[in-house]
Amino acid sequence: MGLTFQLIPTLFCLLTCTSGVVHGQRRNCRSTVREIILSASSLTTKKFLCSEMEVLDIFEDTKNSSTRKLLPEMSSCSQLAMTVNDFETLCRAVTVLQQASNSCPRQELKKMCRNLMHLVNQTKCPVNETKITKLQDFLSKLKTINQKIFSKSTQF
Repeated sequence: MGLTFQLIPTLFCLLTCTSGVVHGQRRNCRSTVREIILSASSLTTKKFLCSEMEVLDIFEDTKNSSTRKLLPEMSSCSQLAMTVNDFETLCRAVTVLQQASNSCPRQELKKMCRNLMHLVNQTKCPVNETKITKLQDFLSKLKTINQKIFSKSTQF
């Protein structure tokens, strides 16, 4: 039983559209990570009013954290943070940035927070770290992690 002449173009369109959607989502996620990197870069290269503000240091000793392990929910963007440690770190960064943006009214912080929430597909992540760092150092480490994730995403 062969394919009819009318069915071949339909199947071709379905295959082409599906491929475009998958690649489009990945491109959209990469642009989210790129925006996080650019926002963090702009904030770390200049002093601003809140740059010396103290925030929780979620980047230190994440392997021995006593909180439960967080797993990415199924979304196209959460798959970019492939390792559980990267995902947990980004998820906790959302919480820290939410707290920081409440104290520091910078649009870049709110934008980064929104992009991170889109990336990890979660809004609440437990943070029980006791170490403190300056916001500028926090943003620098966050930029480094996102650069690593971005470079991995371009390999696919």
